[in-house]
Amino acid sequence: MSLQKDISLLCFLKMFVLLLNNKEAVVQVTLFEEGPEMSKVHQRLSDQLQIPYANITLGSVEAAYYLCAYEFSILGLVTPWCKLFDRAEAQVMDYAGDLGLYWKRGYGHEVNYMSSCVLFHNLFNLQPFNKDYSFPVSEVVNVQVGHAETLIPLMTLLGLFKGKISLDANNFAENLHRPFNCSKNVPFAANLMAALWSCPDGFRLQFRVNENPVALPGLSYSPLYEEVKKLYADLLQGCNEEEYQLGLQHTDW
Repeated sequence: MSLQKDISLLCFLKMFVLLLNNKEAVVQVTLFEEGPEMSKVHQRLSDQLQIPYANITLGSVEAAYYLCAYEFSILGLVTPWCKLFDRAEAQVMDYAGDLGLYWKRGYGHEVNYMSSCVLFHNLFNLQPFNKDYSFPVSEVVNVQVGHAETLIPLMTLLGLFKGKISLDANNFAENLHRPFNCSKNVPFAANLMAALWSCPDGFRLQFRVNENPVALPGLSYSPLYEEVKKLYADLLQGCNEEEYQLGLQHTDW
């Protein structure tokens, strides 16, 4: 087994710093942070800590919330930080995080997920995906290791976890049970697996997210590989990475 490091393949979003640093691209996030739901969280934190409301910053609220979340996730401890938030407030904080990822990494802007087109092609160019299904293959398993920022754009490009409505500053209540929930979809040690099976009726491709089978848009959990190729026919024609970088530079956000 050989180990190789390919920054351009797994850290492709580093090439799109203009978007990540552009406040106009994430205006919905800013509006939500300044909206009534977050204001209630700030007010309750102010009351509990007996600190003037004006001194409760967004950064301090996020710090308290993530200290609670990380210590619970890693150590299994319900620390005093967690007592600062009730369930409803935790849902507001969770939505704020998803809102940022939606507009920076997910469905909010096309360039977010099209930036992972190179990784998409890397997947479908592996053996035996790009062969004539002749076996045996020399490479049975191929493992790529990255971050949530790598997985979210790719899963978005595949059409996974797309809700009926977008995530905006003014539809928190409607998105309470949203499919685009990064705490569930990309937790610690999140993973995406594609397995090609040889079946009596042909080759079938199954995707799994965190070991759980997921259905591709309009298809079953284990569709025929030919159906998958039809679904992604346009993407399989190729990527124009330079076009998306140029389009990003000329976007009027």
